[in-house]
Amino acid sequence: MRQMHVLMLMGWLSCCAVVRADLVPFVIPLEVDSESCILWPVNEAIRPDSERVTVRDGHFFCRGRAVRIWGVNLSFGANFPSHEEARTVAVRLAASGVNSVRCHHMDTSAWPRGIWDAQNPTALSREALDRLDYFIDQLARQGIYTNINLHVGHAHSRYIKEVPDTGHNYDKVYNLFTPALIEAQKDYARSILTHVNAYREVTYAQDPAVAFVEITNENSFFMWDGDETLRTLKPYYAGLLQAQYNGWLKTRYGTRVKLAGAWSQGVSPLGETLLVNGDLSQMREGVPLEWKLEQHDGSQADIIRMDQGIRVDIVKHDGTGWHLQFNQGDLGLTQGQYYTVMFESRSDRARSINCLVSQAHDPWKGLGLSRTIQLNPEWQSIRLGFLAVDGDTNARVSLSFGEDDTAFELRGLAMHAGGQVGLEPQESWGSGTIRLYADNESDTRELDRAVFLAETEKAFFDQMREFIREDLGCRALVTGTIVFGPLGMYAQSGMDYVDAHAYWQHPQFPGTPWDAGNWLVRQKPMVDFPQEATLFALAAQRLAGKPFTVSEYNHPAPLDSQAACVPMLSAFASAQDWDGIWLYTYSHGNTDWGRSYLSSYFDIDSNPAKWGFMRSGADIFRRRGVNVLGHRSEVALSEHASGRLTSLAQHQRRFGADLFSALASEYGMGRSNLLTVQLSAMLSGKSTIRPVLEPESKMTWGVEDGKGLFAVESDAGRVAVGHASLFDRITQGAIQMHSPEHIALTVTTLDGHALDQTQKMLIAACGRSENTGMIFDEERTTVGRHWGQAPVLIEPVEGVIRLPKAHWQAWALDASGRKKRPVPLEATDQSFELILSGAYQTMWYLLVQEESR
Repeated sequence: MRQMHVLMLMGWLSCCAVVRADLVPFVIPLEVDSESCILWPVNEAIRPDSERVTVRDGHFFCRGRAVRIWGVNLSFGANFPSHEEARTVAVRLAASGVNSVRCHHMDTSAWPRGIWDAQNPTALSREALDRLDYFIDQLARQGIYTNINLHVGHAHSRYIKEVPDTGHNYDKVYNLFTPALIEAQKDYARSILTHVNAYREVTYAQDPAVAFVEITNENSFFMWDGDETLRTLKPYYAGLLQAQYNGWLKTRYGTRVKLAGAWSQGVSPLGETLLVNGDLSQMREGVPLEWKLEQHDGSQADIIRMDQGIRVDIVKHDGTGWHLQFNQGDLGLTQGQYYTVMFESRSDRARSINCLVSQAHDPWKGLGLSRTIQLNPEWQSIRLGFLAVDGDTNARVSLSFGEDDTAFELRGLAMHAGGQVGLEPQESWGSGTIRLYADNESDTRELDRAVFLAETEKAFFDQMREFIREDLGCRALVTGTIVFGPLGMYAQSGMDYVDAHAYWQHPQFPGTPWDAGNWLVRQKPMVDFPQEATLFALAAQRLAGKPFTVSEYNHPAPLDSQAACVPMLSAFASAQDWDGIWLYTYSHGNTDWGRSYLSSYFDIDSNPAKWGFMRSGADIFRRRGVNVLGHRSEVALSEHASGRLTSLAQHQRRFGADLFSALASEYGMGRSNLLTVQLSAMLSGKSTIRPVLEPESKMTWGVEDGKGLFAVESDAGRVAVGHASLFDRITQGAIQMHSPEHIALTVTTLDGHALDQTQKMLIAACGRSENTGMIFDEERTTVGRHWGQAPVLIEPVEGVIRLPKAHWQAWALDASGRKKRPVPLEATDQSFELILSGAYQTMWYLLVQEESR
């Protein structure tokens, strides 16, 4: 058993468990109760002539001081409440400490779910604009800033004549390089940002309440499926991008001789094949020798020997690719070596298969090749080259095919070291025939493409920002999209602030994407898996000298450990000195604002495991109840500015979007370092670490026998999240719990003072949260469509909290924040003990010094 770090809560906070409590109703009402004991202090209204949020010294500033954004998303129809609902929602948000909303997916649909006119998909809905105007005004009256997302879900290619329909995911990737689609985005930006708000008598561009503008959501050449999208562009768009690439190469090299010489460096012929029985001629028990047929979760396939090669008949499939695989392992790969995978294949009708080279053992890490191959009834020769990003003595090449029931045939499988080619004889920029992707590219050719894409992407974002700021006169701070790896960070380096997204255990859809009846949320508490945690990955996406925000984050329902979401994120973000958080999402709709049950994976407005911690999160993050860590590190991805793009491209090839691993390769750091050091990345320069001359927090995260505990100690806030059995040992007896199994606990001051000086404290504690009558499967990974009904329930935490000797009074609060019942305090020699009990049916406890009543 590993020795774990110890969290000390200033010697006075401890809990000890009693009997496990049942789930109890805890419905936080839509209407704010004026008698609530936990209301956030009234914010100063944002008037049309108020000072704007600006950037100074790498942080947001307003009214002469640094400001942090504690926000929520509004998605689809939730951006357009009625006037009465707008007032109510704005008051509720402000009462919980929210000071910004992110208007997300408002461009995806027609009214009433979106901003477009239901009768004319190229015109804005007057009703939607009126409601948005009024909502922005009501939010501003409560001191809440608006973040306008320009492009999220609208596919402009469907509605303009100049180009064919991309048929792809909201035009993502396509709209980064296509002039007509870029102009369409500018037209939409103009129509939104120059619109005059009827209730504020100022354009969105000039309104200080519209503090942030985002150009496009999750959109990059380097995004998750960016490479596959680029390889399969529709012909019109492929020709357009290839022409741009040929022009770029001509500018870069000047002559074809120089280009050919650069691309020929390091090429090598094919070596001997690494595969055994690659012709598939030797069979045993229905499977070629040295090969494996993997069949998972009831999926089945049969292999039939043909004159040449094999035929694969799919007997049963569930739509998940990796549930059917044909692979060979025990392959030795060398990091940095180029390899070529070759085979021939056909299918009975059009279908795709996936080819992957990865570890043949846990954690099954990809080693450089992951490609989707489109098959048809004609035989085709497949040749796939890749650079091994890591070495391994037990690697495998695998074909996965569980998405489709179409039979296919294989023959002549081989895998060789070497096989790169440079500039091919028939290619020239004069004829525009240099392909963006070739079958087996030399190292320089591959890096050149990456640099071209990075420069093209950065040019798009820079010109869009300039258009918004200069042509439209918009004074809001502008970001482009989230960071996707080193080259994605470079593309965002000209923005006013840098943004990121993360989800812990995002729903998975084994069949059709977003099928409400067929999904999984794995029951993995993040606290048990620090090596996989979202927080460390997010920290690596911060660019030195720029404000850093996280505009989407969630631990989705019905995860049993979802209560960890707000406490862990707010504490870690505050300790790392981030600048803004928008949780995803307050709500998706505008028809049921007062519902009293969980309605989806992400909506937090009716989820006490999330919304019940919002006031605590505001104290921890927005009010800096958790101090920053004591050292600040800036890690450079490349040493010299002159060659940094090539260096960034090399990192991108090896690590993809994993910036943490890229930074670790340069600086030798581990995730545990981020428990004591603030991290930011530099594109080039000299890495540094220096102390921070201000009060600091203490943060620990340890795991014993697969069970974890995350804890933070600071002057005005405490956070502890993890398994009950660990609290006693980790805190040397300061906290002892036996149930519930997973607990999220925060202790914050409501007056902004330190814990040893405060007159008023809020303790928030919660285990699970779910609806009444929710029906889980045996593994608790899904409820399908059986979400249950109202009221929403929580799992109360039972225990004892010790307070220093003082004249404390304590109350259990109801779900509106009113005092529900007094909680007796039991005196000991050195302290008072506050008893938490399921009998109080609450997650909130208020502590007040008697003289401040």
